[in-house]
Amino acid sequence: MTDRSITVGIMKVDVSGDDTAALNRLTTRATERLTTALRREARLNVRSFTFNGPNLTPGDHGYRALDFIQIGINEKTERQLAFLLLVTEVEIAAASFSYLLALPSQLTNVAIISTRRLADYGSDEYEDEDLLADRLGTLMLQCFGRLLNLDYRAGDPQNYLSSIRVPADLDAMDRFTDAQFTTIVANLPAEANDRFSDNNRASFVLRQIASNLPRIFRGAFRANPIRIATKLPTMIATALSVIIVLIFGGETWDFAASVANDQLTVFVVASFAMASFVLYRAFSFRLVATRHGNTSESSVVTAAATYLALLFTLAVLFVAFAVLMYGVVVFVFPDTLMRTWTSAKDGSTVEAHVRLVLFLAAVGILSGSLGGSADSRSVVRNVLFAADET
Repeated sequence: MTDRSITVGIMKVDVSGDDTAALNRLTTRATERLTTALRREARLNVRSFTFNGPNLTPGDHGYRALDFIQIGINEKTERQLAFLLLVTEVEIAAASFSYLLALPSQLTNVAIISTRRLADYGSDEYEDEDLLADRLGTLMLQCFGRLLNLDYRAGDPQNYLSSIRVPADLDAMDRFTDAQFTTIVANLPAEANDRFSDNNRASFVLRQIASNLPRIFRGAFRANPIRIATKLPTMIATALSVIIVLIFGGETWDFAASVANDQLTVFVVASFAMASFVLYRAFSFRLVATRHGNTSESSVVTAAATYLALLFTLAVLFVAFAVLMYGVVVFVFPDTLMRTWTSAKDGSTVEAHVRLVLFLAAVGILSGSLGGSADSRSVVRNVLFAADET
């Protein structure tokens, strides 16, 4: 356990500018509730401030949570915060629900919270500032718990990690269990990620990757590579188009029958490296350093987990393409054709089939990555960084 202070930032983002004073009062009172609930942990230091950057422009379906997360990453890095809860008064578009109350991104340690739906607009509850402040404070505590990997609790409506169906469910939530608080205390040092590089950035990056491998793998698996693959229809279509053309070419069978195993291995590895780089550049967040050029530990962890998740996604697609093509080779092409089509070696052997499908799968992920970069950035980013909508 570390004795160093761990700073939780509370950032007010007044997008519309209609009632900045009301948002300030609401956030200040909610922050007091958060601070009171967490006072048992002496290492935590809560810091509140206002974002003074440019206003956001809504998209076709409203304000996008991922835009707020990008702002949160930038501010968290520049202000050297361990966690950041971003509070805004505008409604945020949700992928899974009709509206969004909050969106904690465990990979980035940033949570987005909207006050717009804490009560029905125009109702008596909407005018009750005490009620809204209590609900906002409770929502902050739930998001903070999620950033520290606490699981939701079913059947315990008084717990801060109880599921929220309607905003009124927040009224009953008033506690963490002793076991949950023990988990918070235990997870804080590993999840804080508030170290910053000094001079040798390359050495810092390598050290942080090595020391955060469990968290990086957890973040990559939490993103669910299979789910990411289903969000890349353009990539899959591009890959299959190229593979289908190649599998009906005699030169492809000649190459697969004759290529050495080490040459094929190099080609497969190079295809993974190139494809993962292309997808990372297309879908990752812009992870910035501070104005002094310092790189944060959380940025390193986020980048590494993102790259690993995309690498796992490519592995899923590689296996899927290989299995599909092996089925085509076995059930579509007659043995007589496979034996005579190739000019150098017999293309009907199992070894030749395996080399062929590995080559085609590698070509598939390589060519597919170029098409996959055109898929929806917001959809893929949402799966990677912000799947936990409330």
